[in-house]
Formats: sequence, structure tokens, C-alpha cells
Amino acid sequence: MTTGKGTAERTYRRIARGLATGVALVALNLLLVEIGLRAYFATQVGPSVLLYGTPWQRNWIETPPVPDKDPLAGSPQRHGNVVGDDRAYTPGVTGYSKYFPHEKKWTQRPDGTGAIPVTINAPGFRGEEFTIEKPPGTIRILTLGASSTFGYHDRDDETYPFFLERDLQATAPPGVTYEVINFAIPHATTDNVLAMLVNEGLRLSPDVVTFYEGANDATAIEPRDGVQAETRLDRAVRRSVLIAMLDRIVPRSGAVDVEWWWSDEHAARRSSTFVHNIARLRDLCRENGIVLVVATQQFRSTLIPVEELHGMTYDQEVDFVRTQVAEGRIGPHMLPVSEKTFELRLEGDDETAPRTVAMLYPPRAMLVHARAMAELRAWAARESVPLADVIAALDGDRDLMVNWVHLTGQANAIVARELARVIREQLARAHCSGTAKLRLGNTSATVARTSESSVRSAAPVFNASAT
Repeated sequence: MTTGKGTAERTYRRIARGLATGVALVALNLLLVEIGLRAYFATQVGPSVLLYGTPWQRNWIETPPVPDKDPLAGSPQRHGNVVGDDRAYTPGVTGYSKYFPHEKKWTQRPDGTGAIPVTINAPGFRGEEFTIEKPPGTIRILTLGASSTFGYHDRDDETYPFFLERDLQATAPPGVTYEVINFAIPHATTDNVLAMLVNEGLRLSPDVVTFYEGANDATAIEPRDGVQAETRLDRAVRRSVLIAMLDRIVPRSGAVDVEWWWSDEHAARRSSTFVHNIARLRDLCRENGIVLVVATQQFRSTLIPVEELHGMTYDQEVDFVRTQVAEGRIGPHMLPVSEKTFELRLEGDDETAPRTVAMLYPPRAMLVHARAMAELRAWAARESVPLADVIAALDGDRDLMVNWVHLTGQANAIVARELARVIREQLARAHCSGTAKLRLGNTSATVARTSESSVRSAAPVFNASAT
């Protein structure tokens, strides 16, 4: 028995030594391959590749923009007053950024011929000054959104929040003043919008909140595994030339997973997140007695020249983009993301640049956007939330769009008219109901039947600040 036991132990030890030797040989071979690859690419790119994955290889440094050297320092694209956790186009963030009080900003004219001054108020938003406490006899409206609400390429008096206040005031009852606050910051997603409303919007006691956005949520890319934190693979490709080269051949890291970015599964996930956040916005408004009006958002793929857009509807352009993808004219293969990312990794440069270019490619974003808008319409109808159909309102005049999502003053006037129409209907219903809580209407901006347990009294709507 003892002899048998000893023989078994020796056998186990031999197996263990064999496995250890095998692992060591594999590791040694991988190390030799790694060294060989570094040596080869050092001759192609430069000796810095020998230091791949170390702080000494990196040749770019993130520094705050210097106003006299940064060409975007005066542009509204740059807003550095960060509140909480904010990273541009990053799903799941809980903060936002805005402007510093009275920052000097400009936006380019629609034809690119010059700059237009932009007024930034003390709270760090666009437009005239406003007080925290709502003035007596005022119906206060916050317009939530991003750059198309902020008004890229528009004068202060050409944004749709400006036109909305003018249109509503033109039919205001005696003694009532409408105040529309442009509460939008460029690049904001629904995560940022929610954070802004909770942190700064609710204390302004708005009577109405409007929402017009979707492009930024469609643009943002979620990781395939749904985890925002850096994965082991993401770390590995920045440490090993061998793994980085394999990631170039079979893209799987977050920086190069192009097939995922164009997939229906990714579009479904982004659309679901978008509608989920709108539902959270609806709940916040209900809890605080605020009328919420959501709106569909116009969008261009930029594949069609603007002069050919007149008469082409949003849905027709979406079908055109889908056909282009089906025929292989556009799609994941268009941009050599994995190849360019591998080159940047070897050079020690910012590897996320190709991903950003792919992320901001309008045709890809439009396919996600179309799904999000369809789900927004369905959700609004199902939940009896009033919806201003800006897509339909602008479908005959899409040549008035400056680029993929931004609008001329003429287009903004159309947006304002559609929002004003729905807002008037909602406030009139609230005023006539004389009950405790307002139940909001459906996608065609009609209002569901109300009851005392589900509608809001109109008196606070028109006289919320009378005392």
C-alpha cells in the first residue's frame, strides 16, 4: 500500500512538473514573440515601441485648454464648469457640465461666414438672466435638451426657446407672463439632462418642462458587456503589442468593436436606455406637479446634400441609409478603426480618436436615432404623455437644417410653434379641469380623460407665483 501510494505521489509530481514546464515554455514563447514584435515595430514606427505599455512610451498629455491657444475656447462646444461625474457621450454618468457665469462665447453662422455672439447668463446657461424664485403671475417653462435646443449657429433671438416664449406670450391671458428658460447644454445626453433638472431645474419651480433631444443618446456607444469600467482586455491591449495586434485582427476591445457599434442589439440597448431615462424624467415631473411635454427630434444623415432634402421626409432618409448599409456602401467597414487604433497604440498616441470619429458618424447615429424616436412615440402613447411631433412638423422643410441636427432660425420657429400648440392644449386642459392633478396626453398631443385622483389643479399653473 505504501509503495502504491508513493508511486501515485511521484506520478502526480511528474504531471505537475510537466504542466509547470509546459506553462513556462508557453509563457517564454509568448514573451519571445512579444519581444520580437516590439523589435520589429520599433524599426517601422520608432524605438518608443520598445517601451510599449509604459508611461515613457506615451507622447501625448492631457492639459486644460489655454484660451489664447485653443481655437475652441470661445466656442459653445467647450463648457468646462463640471458638476459631478461628467464625461462626454458616456452612458450612465450622474453629472453634467455647463458654462461659467457670463462666459464669452460665439457660434458659427449657418453659412460659415462669421461668428455670432452668444449670451451666457449668471447660472451658466444661454439667454437672459433669471431669478431662482419665480416672479408673480409667471408660467415658467424649462426647455431641456442639448445643442439643438441651445442653438448652435443661431443668434440669441433665433433659438426655439426664444420663439417659444414669444409665441406663448402672444396669446397669454391677461396678467400672465410666460418665461421660457433655455436649460440646454451642448453634448448632453438624457443622463446629463436628468442630473441638470434634479440639481438645478426643480428649484426653479417650473410649471412646464419640454424635452427635445435624442441625437446624443444615439451617438453614445455602450460597451458590448454593458460595463463602463475598463475591462481586462482594454488593459491588456495597452500593455502587450501581441495582444494589441490580435485585437487589430479580431477587434474585441472597447476601442475597436465596430461591428457592435453598428449592430441592432446596440441600437436596441441605446433606445431602451433613452426611453428609460425619459420615464424617469416623467416621474420627476409628476412628483413635482410639472407638466412634461416630450418632442421627437429631426435628424439628417448628411449623406444627402441639403439642397436635395426639401420634400424628403425623415423616414425616407432613414430608409435610404438602411439601403446604403444593406448594399455595403456604408457600415462598419467604412472606417479602418482597428488598423488606425493599432497604429496609434504603437505610436503612443490617443487610441480613442478613431472610436470618436466612428461614434460621431451621422448615418450610424441616425439608425439608432430612428429606433429611439419610434420607441419614444410608442412610450408617449402608452403612458399618455403629450408629445410634440417635431419630426412631422419639419418634414416638409428639412432643407432648413444646418447640419445633422442643428437648425436655422426658420426651422426653430417651426419647432416653437409645434411646442407652443401642445403646451397651450395641456395648460388649457389643466385650467378647465379644476382638479388636483393633470394627466398628460398622447402622441398626437390630445389629452386622456382625467379624474380627480389623476389631474392637477389649473390654479397653481396660472397663479403659482401670485403670492
